[in-house]
Amino acid sequence: MVAEYKEYTVKELKKALQNLKSKKGELSEIKYVSRTLRDRLRNNGNDADDLNDSESFNHNKYLERSFWGYVKNIINGKDAVLPSFNMTDCLSYFSKSLAKINPNKLFVIPSWIPKLSDPAVQFKLDPPTYQQITNVIRKMKSSGSPCPLDQLSIISFKHCPYLRTYLTELIHDIWLSGTVPTEWKRACTILIHKKGNNNDPSNFRPITLESIPLKVFTSCLRNAVYSFLASNNFVEHNIQKGFTPNLSGTLEHTAQMADIINKARIRQRSVVITLLDLKNAFGEIHHNLIQSVLDYHHIPDHIKFVIKSLYTDFQTSIITSEFRTPFMTVGRGVLQGDCLSPLLFNMCFNTFIQHIKAEKYRQFGFSFKLLNPIHWFQFADDAAVITGQESENQHLLNRFSIWCQWSDMIIRVDKCSTFGIKKAITKSVQYLPKLLISNQLIPKITIGESFQYLGRYFDFHMSNDNHKTELTTLLNELMSDIDSKPLHPKNKLLLYSRYVLSKLAWHFTVATLSKTWVTENIDSIANKYIRRWLEVPISGTLSTVFLTNNKFGLSIYPPSVKFIQCQTVLRKALKSSPNESTNDLWRATSNHTNIQYDAYNSTKEVLKDFRSGHENKLLNQLTSQGSFFCSVTKFALPQLSKVWSVAQSKLPKNIYYFTIRCINNSLPTRKNLNRWAISSNSDCSFCLSPETLLHIVAGCQFYLNRFTWRHNSVLNFLAHQLQTVDGSTLYADLNGFKSPSVLTGDTYRPDLLLSCSNGSLYVVELTTGYETNLKNNVKRKKDKYRELLRQLG
Repeated sequence: MVAEYKEYTVKELKKALQNLKSKKGELSEIKYVSRTLRDRLRNNGNDADDLNDSESFNHNKYLERSFWGYVKNIINGKDAVLPSFNMTDCLSYFSKSLAKINPNKLFVIPSWIPKLSDPAVQFKLDPPTYQQITNVIRKMKSSGSPCPLDQLSIISFKHCPYLRTYLTELIHDIWLSGTVPTEWKRACTILIHKKGNNNDPSNFRPITLESIPLKVFTSCLRNAVYSFLASNNFVEHNIQKGFTPNLSGTLEHTAQMADIINKARIRQRSVVITLLDLKNAFGEIHHNLIQSVLDYHHIPDHIKFVIKSLYTDFQTSIITSEFRTPFMTVGRGVLQGDCLSPLLFNMCFNTFIQHIKAEKYRQFGFSFKLLNPIHWFQFADDAAVITGQESENQHLLNRFSIWCQWSDMIIRVDKCSTFGIKKAITKSVQYLPKLLISNQLIPKITIGESFQYLGRYFDFHMSNDNHKTELTTLLNELMSDIDSKPLHPKNKLLLYSRYVLSKLAWHFTVATLSKTWVTENIDSIANKYIRRWLEVPISGTLSTVFLTNNKFGLSIYPPSVKFIQCQTVLRKALKSSPNESTNDLWRATSNHTNIQYDAYNSTKEVLKDFRSGHENKLLNQLTSQGSFFCSVTKFALPQLSKVWSVAQSKLPKNIYYFTIRCINNSLPTRKNLNRWAISSNSDCSFCLSPETLLHIVAGCQFYLNRFTWRHNSVLNFLAHQLQTVDGSTLYADLNGFKSPSVLTGDTYRPDLLLSCSNGSLYVVELTTGYETNLKNNVKRKKDKYRELLRQLG
């Protein structure tokens, strides 16, 4: 029924939708056609087929209308991996993965998990206030996908206080009653490809799209529960750092692990690291386990009842571009995409963390100088066990296996891995530890190979070769792809500055790279394409391009600046962490390498310092290529920079190129060609004077007619604008206007005279010479008309 609409154009879809509504067609069909039409209009104002038609599709128009839409559909469109399985296979897989298992099983907290003390700060059971709900809504991303069932966007709540007021009253009633409405417990789930074959549903991550009112409600519930846990120190931030407010858990874990490997290798200490993987961690949590864990953390009965109501008979439908399954009941697991689910998962895992935080287990951890041993890293479901010896690591693995058996969590042994360093005679070497979990041998990291934890690569030498390879490959692919698109150069630069640099940020933040390497290898790639897009030769400086728009630049910067910004963010995160061990790591690494990043308080300071350096370079070092910048910034009116930026962005490509190269004096004048050793003659072919840019623009006697035309074009524009001034008489040195000599005589003939009814007389004299002559031209004009002004005064 709906397959035929896939081939419809936008016009045909509009007509079909109108017919369906007028004839009261099936509601599901109307919804499908409406959604298809919205997708087509979002992707492009014309037919979807035009995306692949380079002759009819306007790339510039699409990008200027929807920047991220262009990135998603044009730049990243080819990388999107869609499911290739049918609805039957999808329904079969997710029916099993969401089905209840042992629904009557009870989870009694075992004696080996220490009890939490009674709360010193009581849970605040009052429903969220209007201001709290408003704060939640403001923090939610406007770009978040609405639930397909109601298509209600968070944007309407952000801009409409009345809706927030109504939603507050609704949440109050639900909060007090303790029962979540059935209408809120219906959602849609989209599938995001992870890796592997796209005909296997297990290779896709299910993300649930809930209605906005439910997301706001669960966000308020999450904030209240977390505030209670944090106030009573029921959560362990030194080990579990996933989804924790005001904590850069990924950066802390990766920085600490890198420090551990470096110390073990350099100080010839033994270390064993085991990475653990849980099968479908969020989706395997038993709902009865959640209730037991809430009770363990002293959550009041009323809140437990609300959470139980939320997960009772919650239904979701899997949607793809090809089909939508019937609704399925969520019988187990917490939903990825739900605002409360990360906290519930962390609370379940906190029972194990409370067990291993005891001193008898902490002493197994790796430590240098026997201070603050680190034995376990946890970020949501990503776990890493760190010990000094194999036997200690095995002991912790045994405890984890016992906890998994109690909590009904499944360990994916084939996805786990282990890495070891030990002392061999007089040096440290990597070796292959033999560790078991669930009676199965854990795979070992091959000698010389790296492992990945939380997106960072680690190997024995901490070489960061994987990050370097990925960076260069990624940048080359992205810049080459942008280069191939029929875009205006300003839009190519926009994609580079807003999209490409953001794709490099993660590697720049977590990897231990040197600024020199980034400058030599990454900047060179970016600058090569920037020069090509702007037609700036290798002899032309990019310093003028790197300046801000209000200083006649293009407000872009090289990857090395982004790298310094990312390192500044990392160093600030380590310094300001609430964990003392992380602060110690910051102090220990505040050496000559990192002092250059610790000097900055923010990323804005990095950018300001970079641009001030290029300004100084143009003012004091590049006398030829900085001549335009020096002259204009000293003598031009402040309004010029604003007008220039807007006007330049509207220029066609050929004139746009000219303005860039004119500003940095890299046009192929004979003087420049001689300087670049391309030509031996630097003289003008007409007047035999040195052919500089100044000479071509405003100096050659053979081009006087062209200079006069430019002068009169500006004068003609001003004259027509001033003609509209009421109660005044205009005199202009142009055909069709009264000549100024009528008042001044033939001795003085200014470009414009404006005689006002109040007796005032305004004299306007233009100078349209080259920028370096601005001061001299102004002085010459003032000297010429000084006597006239004295007589008129």
